[in-house]
Amino acid sequence: MRVCLTVPERFAAGKELPRLLGEPADLIVFPEGFLRSEDDLALALELTVDRPGTVLAGYRDGDLEKAVVIEGGVVTDEYTKCILTAEEREKKRSGDRIRCLRSSLGNLAVPICYEMHFPEVCRIMGLECPALMVNIIGTGMYNRLQYDQWRSLAKARAIENELPVVGCCHFCGEIPLAFAFDASGRELLEVEGKRGAFTVEISTDAVKLIGYTADRRPELFAALSME
Repeated sequence: MRVCLTVPERFAAGKELPRLLGEPADLIVFPEGFLRSEDDLALALELTVDRPGTVLAGYRDGDLEKAVVIEGGVVTDEYTKCILTAEEREKKRSGDRIRCLRSSLGNLAVPICYEMHFPEVCRIMGLECPALMVNIIGTGMYNRLQYDQWRSLAKARAIENELPVVGCCHFCGEIPLAFAFDASGRELLEVEGKRGAFTVEISTDAVKLIGYTADRRPELFAALSME
């Protein structure tokens, strides 16, 4: 699968969409909150009517933070961010179901930004046998420690779910990044501090060599759901 990870200018979907949608890829990924209005979404739909492939974009829908799948000029599925930071909870509502997004490429696991920090979120999505895990991120990283931690978390999610994991954020003043790891945690792409579109070839049919999912003991995991 040819995946294009975008690091676009923030608050500039009108300018960035025509430029970046021309990239040849099976899947083009835009960050959390890239589409910030109904007008932004309408433009994305207009520009993808005749475009082959799949677009995955963050969409700020009022007080909901969503990921939308766009194919052939139509939103074919959407997921609402469920895990919010304390600051986000003051101004946003959360979703009520953790699940994969459906696409013509197969199921896509899309933990939105902060949700990557929760292995439970990614594992629930991983149980739906997604082709790929995609972490759409809002801003860049605020410091080097956060940058290193985020990459480490993405690598861990790849290893423990035996899934390729990719992600990208906006170019907006902090440390922007785009990354890709294969299903064994091997780094395929790391881009730091650059604006643009970055393409990586992802194998989505890798054999699960260890079989973490099959070795789970759900009957012993009840403590995870206790307050």
